[in-house]
Amino acid sequence: MSLESPRLVLVDSLTKVTPSWQPTAPLSGLSGWQGETVSFQVAWRPQRTMPTRLRSTLRIEIDGCDQAEFFAVDLVPTQLPCFDGASEGYIATEAAMLPDVLRPLATSAPGRIQVMPNHIGWHSVWVDLPLPCSDVRLRAWVNDELLMDQELDVLTVPRPLEPARVSFAQWFHSDFLAAYYGVEMWSEELWTAIESQMVSAARMGTTALLTPVFTPPLDTAVGATRPTAQLLDISLEDGVYRFETPRLDRWMQTLERAGIRQVELPHLFTQWGAKAAPQIHVSVDGVSRQMFGWDTPASDPAYQEFLLQLVPFLKEYFDARVGRENTLYHLSDEPILEHLEGYSTARTAVWESLEGCIVIDALSHPEYNDLVGTPVVANDAVPAFREHGIEPSWVYYCVAQCVGVSNRFIAQDGVRTRAIGWQMYKAGAEGLLHWAFNFYATELSSRPANPFADTSAGGAFPGGDAFIVYPGPDFTTWESQRHRLMAGAMADIAAAQQAEQILGRERVLRLIDPDGDLDYADGWVTNQEWLARRRALDEAVAAVSR
Repeated sequence: MSLESPRLVLVDSLTKVTPSWQPTAPLSGLSGWQGETVSFQVAWRPQRTMPTRLRSTLRIEIDGCDQAEFFAVDLVPTQLPCFDGASEGYIATEAAMLPDVLRPLATSAPGRIQVMPNHIGWHSVWVDLPLPCSDVRLRAWVNDELLMDQELDVLTVPRPLEPARVSFAQWFHSDFLAAYYGVEMWSEELWTAIESQMVSAARMGTTALLTPVFTPPLDTAVGATRPTAQLLDISLEDGVYRFETPRLDRWMQTLERAGIRQVELPHLFTQWGAKAAPQIHVSVDGVSRQMFGWDTPASDPAYQEFLLQLVPFLKEYFDARVGRENTLYHLSDEPILEHLEGYSTARTAVWESLEGCIVIDALSHPEYNDLVGTPVVANDAVPAFREHGIEPSWVYYCVAQCVGVSNRFIAQDGVRTRAIGWQMYKAGAEGLLHWAFNFYATELSSRPANPFADTSAGGAFPGGDAFIVYPGPDFTTWESQRHRLMAGAMADIAAAQQAEQILGRERVLRLIDPDGDLDYADGWVTNQEWLARRRALDEAVAAVSR
């Protein structure tokens, strides 16, 4: 019994097609530079039929781009879409099933797929088109009925898109990746999953991944530990520490193959105040044990002596492999005003050893500005820094930046995620940090979590804050719509930077910010308007490139 007719609509890549979605503006066109991947969606509301064996089948054929890739945009439970009071810029404010996972669809031939529905309401098939391509034609059938046959307007700027000249750092959590798959730390299975996720991070525009030379002292309750993830083999004999690097060497080789050019090192002191040492295992007389941890004050002489030997080793090791300019060091994450004295004391113990290094820390308070080499400022705290005459060169966001600014929650409008690119370009920012590329755990690392079933870290964070990719079958990586939105943000920066060399900064800003109000918490436009501005920039460059 047919209850409603199938409907097909071509939709842009910023729109989130929920089961109850109402079609708005159809896809107006695609644009990008050579080497860039542009995306769109085929939104599909199939018939409700009984019995199940009569379910509709959608078949899509694309001509003019044999390299097209297809994904089903699967729904995930979003238990906490946003906090109370955060409604502007969100597609849902109550618990809901929302689109996020990009589940790869196998092609029967180049540019050909078919898919069946798996829930009631609207579905989406995601399509990636690597440029250049032109004369693209899309046809779609539901069962045997041809319901769509149209040419796609695809503009390719005849210039290759170079990587954005910014740093994009992500915190990589190997311990909970191992826990999800149920494999041992540093097993061959885990290395397969790590490399897959590193490649995915590079595809998103990531330039730096947190590298666990020792277990990062992050998101762990005071007095508790998280699974040990230490790449360095450390031993102690007669007061001298020895550092062996077979696992670290493999990590660096894997990073290089993935195309990640920078390294971010764990914090030298615990999160939220620099009160203690990280959990670090050391072998003494052939027996490995945790030598430092929560019971080791930051001022402990034994730990300070360890740092005096560790930091020079790290400098020498990473200087030789990626260069000091591509190595990012940390002291402690997100200290608040009451931690100022303790942070300053911890800094004093190690600052001389870090001379010449890039030291970054996530901050929300300008009072720390002179204590950190490169403050990484929460995007909602930028106005407070500007009041002190400071324009942050790095920014970050996480769970708390949920009102009025860019973030990458599942329930946010697509433009709220992608906007960070041009916001950074206009502000002249040089780096972006996020704490969770793949944190598959509940708050404070209390237990592992399945990201397909729990997107909110046990109800602690807005859905998607803790990860942006999913652990796929056979140690592969399934990406997300948010992954593509962040890739688009990095491509927006890259396009604006290259266009500036051709058109000049003033004209670029007129094209991407015609109202002059674009900022970290201002200048919001619709998804369609954002893409129209990107198209205008691409057309302007294409016009002088022929």
